[in-house]
Amino acid sequence: MRLEAMRDYAIVSVVVGVIAVGGIVALRPDPAIKFEADLSRMEPEEALKELRQAEGKIVFHDNLELVFGRLSLADGDLDGARRSFLRLLSQAGPSEDILETLAGIEVTAGDLSGAAVFLRQAYDAYPTPDRRLRLGGWYRSLRMAEAERALLLSVDPTQLSTWEAERLGRLLIAAGQVDSYERLLTSFAESDIQENLAFKRRLLEFLVEAGRPMEAVVVATRWAEGPKGSEALETSVRALIGRGAIDAAILVAREGFRVLPQDGYVVLAVFANSGHGGVARILQAEWLSTRDTLSEAEWAALSLLAESTGDMRGLQSALASERKLASPRATGQALMQLVRYRGAGALVPYRQLLSEEIFKEAPLVGAAWANWRGDQPATYRHLVAAAKYPLGEWDQLIWMSLLEGLRGSPLHRTLLTGVVDNPDLRYRLRESIIPLRPADLTEAGSEGQPG
Repeated sequence: MRLEAMRDYAIVSVVVGVIAVGGIVALRPDPAIKFEADLSRMEPEEALKELRQAEGKIVFHDNLELVFGRLSLADGDLDGARRSFLRLLSQAGPSEDILETLAGIEVTAGDLSGAAVFLRQAYDAYPTPDRRLRLGGWYRSLRMAEAERALLLSVDPTQLSTWEAERLGRLLIAAGQVDSYERLLTSFAESDIQENLAFKRRLLEFLVEAGRPMEAVVVATRWAEGPKGSEALETSVRALIGRGAIDAAILVAREGFRVLPQDGYVVLAVFANSGHGGVARILQAEWLSTRDTLSEAEWAALSLLAESTGDMRGLQSALASERKLASPRATGQALMQLVRYRGAGALVPYRQLLSEEIFKEAPLVGAAWANWRGDQPATYRHLVAAAKYPLGEWDQLIWMSLLEGLRGSPLHRTLLTGVVDNPDLRYRLRESIIPLRPADLTEAGSEGQPG
């Protein structure tokens, strides 16, 4: 019994001793913690000196390692900063701050390849557009086309900026990955990004250059039926004409008349402005045959086409059909084109359209009609009204020619004395009454008289 009691006493004594020693050790402060507290009371230069002396002698915890790395970096000690941040990376694991700092250290040290390794790790863990843009720039500087291509292919194409998408396209073409390039163009062209029209144009150009114009027609027709169809239709026709695929462009235009009856007219100006006036006139006739009533925008398109081609037939056909009449403003613009190209006499077949409502919207039309009929008061009234609006050079010449119909009358003198406020017309009026000075003043002298 006594022996067992002695054994129990010994065991208890050992346990108590161990606990006592453990308590003493636990109560002893961590040297690194005490060291950090001492550093907080020092100036940066002194703290860095102490850290360098303590390096390798005590184990730096994460916060102390971070302080050491930042102070070394601020002091320009790139090797020391690199060692410290690499230890921190090993201890604490990757973070944005650590990886970005290591990348910055390598850039400053002139090792762009090493910097790209750290920045790629940062991008893989914490992807951002800015980080991708910087990394792509570094890959270009290093001529690492494959790495740059892989970087850009690692994200949804619609998340790329326009510049990045264009760059990726060039990289794919350079690598011979034509199918991937076509898929890239298609994804952008079919998306709702702001620049999708530009990628629609490029996809159609690609299809034409690949000898697949009929596929381009199918694709363009589908776009015309979708959102923003009129913009897609106009872009498609312009792209096809630009690549010389005129037949394909005509087919797309005709499909546009079918699927976009309200907006199909947009293709007419594209053909006319690209030097295909004959095609524009043929398509204009086809389009007009499908329209019972024209909107103001359609009238404006007709007027513009008449002005750009000099062909009045479409405009005359539309004016002759009362079902196609639009607003007074649109009708006035259409009649004005006839005045510009054919004179006031061209208004006679459409005299039933001429009214004060039309003249209010197109006062030069009223002045031309009144002058043709010899009605000087009405001519004067409409000329004054027209002078209140900005007039192009052509219309200014028409205004001045109509003024001649008032010459010799009090109304003519009234216009010359300052009723008109339009600066361009005032200049022309002044020039019309001030005789030109002779080029050589000596020619103005009497014969045989000096000077």
